Amino acid sequence: MHKVVGFGLIFLLLGYVAWLAMGGSAFTGGGETVVIDRGDGAGPSSSAPPELKIVTLLGFDGIRSIENPRFVSIDIADETYDPTELVLGVEIEGDARAYSVPLLSRHEIVNDVVGGKPIAVTW
Repeated sequence: MHKVVGFGLIFLLLGYVAWLAMGGSAFTGGGETVVIDRGDGAGPSSSAPPELKIVTLLGFDGIRSIENPRFVSIDIADETYDPTELVLGVEIEGDARAYSVPLLSRHEIVNDVVGGKPIAVTW
């Protein structure tokens, strides 16, 4: 458990340093994911000149973070979650939390307070 927490905190710190190095902006520059669509239905081997348009799939803050997360008791978690489900664990000053990796895969970040300290859990 301590190794998982240690590695999680190291990755969190590295992500924060990288974010600061980028000036606090998204790594993609504009914070958008784009797909290039030729618009003419032609395949890649077509000799027609491409007419490209950019289609925004996910704009800035397109994936909402979890703010003020709610937790369940150990008994309810044992009944609800699969025993093999991956979690990220954090323990600060005796206050322990487990964050579901599948849930983090849909939200990517949780802002929480553990042991009286604000943290950001990322995946």
